[in-house]
Amino acid sequence: MPFGAGRKVFSAGIPAAILGGWQVSGEFQLQSGFPYTINYKGDLINIGGGSGGILVRPNYVLDASGANVDPNLPGDRRSTGRWFNTAAFVQPINSFGNVGRNTMAGAGLVNLDATIVRGFHLAENVRLQLRCEFFNMANHPNFALIGRIVNDPTFGIVQNQLSPRQIQFAAKLGF
Repeated sequence: MPFGAGRKVFSAGIPAAILGGWQVSGEFQLQSGFPYTINYKGDLINIGGGSGGILVRPNYVLDASGANVDPNLPGDRRSTGRWFNTAAFVQPINSFGNVGRNTMAGAGLVNLDATIVRGFHLAENVRLQLRCEFFNMANHPNFALIGRIVNDPTFGIVQNQLSPRQIQFAAKLGF
């Protein structure tokens, strides 16, 4: 920071002692969502996969022109209760279904972490460090898991999210 002894602002006196010596660092992370596959659970087409298998993919619902209905919703229509158009999928009959593998994209990630640190010399070989760390400083909701199994009650619903804002204070004494 530009405050304190030898700096441009508040280079002397009490303001330099209070404001000088602070260090600030941060990390900003922005990424798109991970791909995932829409499936059915159970052996719906009798291939011998057992009742717990996730082997069958659905078919896309076709619109009036014969094209696949797009399961992706615009950002302003998405909610934690309906992340994508669940009505765009239908159970296949005697087939594996035509929905491809990893055709859906999960929620993206926006994260800002920051740290403020100040060190103090207390004696010749004694040093004190004060830290304040912010995780997810903007408190942006980052959704982690979206229901992807058609015949499950959580289909299309955001099931959990990453941690909200967390602030951590620490003091370290070195000698």
